[in-house]
Amino acid sequence: MNIFQQREKIIEDLITACKDHDEEKTNHLLNQLTELDKSAEQKPLTEEPKEQGFYVTANDGRLLLKDIDDDWSARTCDDSVDPIWNGNRQYVKWPTVCETLPPEAFPLKRVNTGSDDD
Repeated sequence: MNIFQQREKIIEDLITACKDHDEEKTNHLLNQLTELDKSAEQKPLTEEPKEQGFYVTANDGRLLLKDIDDDWSARTCDDSVDPIWNGNRQYVKWPTVCETLPPEAFPLKRVNTGSDDD
């Protein structure tokens, strides 16, 4: 579960606790949210690959593309864009890639497609 999913779950539980007027659970969830944000701030970004081209994630082999503008997109087998990023955006910068993918997705492995565009 990535940090966005963790935040979403805590916030859902927090809304329920507030509606139930459960002060103890509300305070506990607020503390969890604060700790989650602290850990996200302290986590250094994985170094961004320098070269443009295709990369696969270490954990599940998801195909990513770094384009000429240093934007990242997730690709499907037919090379269409798969909007996996927060807000269903198609293209994101490196910090969003690091925030969205789990730690086990790194390091990314460069894929040689055999074309001159590699």
